[in-house]
Amino acid sequence: MVYQMRHSIRNEVATFINRSERVTLSDMNYRFLGNFGIVAQMSSDITYDRVRCLPDPASGRTCAGFADFMQVSGCRGKVRITRCDFAGAHDDPINIHGTHLKVVKCEGNTVDVRFMHGQTRGFENYLPGDEIAVTDPHSLLRGARAKVKSISQLSDTDYRLTLDRSLEDAINALGGDAVIDNISANPEVEITYNTFTLTPTRGILLTTSGKTIIAHNTFIKIPMASILIADDARSWFESGPVRDVTIRNNRFIDCSSPVILIAPENDKDLGPVHSGIRILDNDFIFNSPGTQKPVLIEARGIKDLKIKDNRSNVQSRLNIND
Repeated sequence: MVYQMRHSIRNEVATFINRSERVTLSDMNYRFLGNFGIVAQMSSDITYDRVRCLPDPASGRTCAGFADFMQVSGCRGKVRITRCDFAGAHDDPINIHGTHLKVVKCEGNTVDVRFMHGQTRGFENYLPGDEIAVTDPHSLLRGARAKVKSISQLSDTDYRLTLDRSLEDAINALGGDAVIDNISANPEVEITYNTFTLTPTRGILLTTSGKTIIAHNTFIKIPMASILIADDARSWFESGPVRDVTIRNNRFIDCSSPVILIAPENDKDLGPVHSGIRILDNDFIFNSPGTQKPVLIEARGIKDLKIKDNRSNVQSRLNIND
């Protein structure tokens, strides 16, 4: 038996990329990444090429990090992750998302917003000129929009936004329960030719509206969904909806059901949250499938979902709800 323990407060980071542009990490070995791995925050055009996040095979160790290996938060431009190896994380090897902030006060063109998750605080989630959208945290549907003119910090968790127009009516219509999503901070993403294994969670967690390609990757014995497309505004507050995602030519070996999961965390169905997802030409391989048919794809809260030419060596099923 191998036991792993960790300090659960994520107050350290192995590499921090903040408010930077055109950053490339290549040919690097991360043998241990502390509480967080590589965090890219409010940056643009990030490339990770041949970055290996895994224990030294000669060390006998099985853990290489206490949280996500690659966390991409509120970035823009293009995020490219290619030819990397991920093994021994305590959370998702790749997590790409924005952040919903809760509206705590709105008067005219001024909106006060707050970081809600207990371990998220202390950075400006917007830039002047960014477009924001009022979002219902229960349906996760976006509503009225405005552009940010200026930002001022009120506390470690609270910020004041001055906008080019009033969002007061849209916010009041949600009964004081609105969140704000920064729709300008949604990078294009390319995740190709990577290997994922030895994690207790997902392989990839993705919530970005930018054009995304996940192709030619190998996922081995991932115990939750190998690829999760989520979006939430009541737990982790990680935004937002996807609009153009292609999952193509990947290999999923002995991964748990559902292998690909599209599951926005809405508790009110007022329409689809996600759209434009294509799942094409993937191989789902089960060496010990057991007696139940594995679920290859489970999806809800989505429109324009295309599933074609995928292969499995055992009888399998899909769970699809509009």
